[in-house]
Amino acid sequence: MRYFSTFALIILIYLLTSCSELYISIHEGSEKSESSIKTKNCVKSAPCQVNSTTQFWLSSKLIRAEEPFVIFVKTQPEIKLSSAYIEGVSMYMGKIPIVFNKVDSGLWRAEVMVGACNLAEMQWQVLVPSFKGSTPSNPLYFFSYR
Repeated sequence: MRYFSTFALIILIYLLTSCSELYISIHEGSEKSESSIKTKNCVKSAPCQVNSTTQFWLSSKLIRAEEPFVIFVKTQPEIKLSSAYIEGVSMYMGKIPIVFNKVDSGLWRAEVMVGACNLAEMQWQVLVPSFKGSTPSNPLYFFSYR
């Protein structure tokens, strides 16, 4: 009788564990190759329109984590970009401060870098408190890749 109850317990455990979801492992070889990634980043030749008077773009279409890149913002000349920061959307990774320098009337430039995470594609947003008076209609989003 003892063997029967032990055997029944083992079968019950086997059935319960076989009905649970499987752990799926994705190996490096099965991930998308760099050449197949379609970025959603804006560049100078095709800037993102934030609202009727504000646009932004990045220095490169393919942003890599832990590699410097430049963010450009073109806005009304009277708006000053100060106290801006980058924050992760896909995953919270803290606030990365941005120091914009005025290049020309209404054109601002900041050299920044974002951290690496375990996601193949990470979405970020640029938050600019000085936009509060003239809130942009579209957020300043960009993506980094590992």
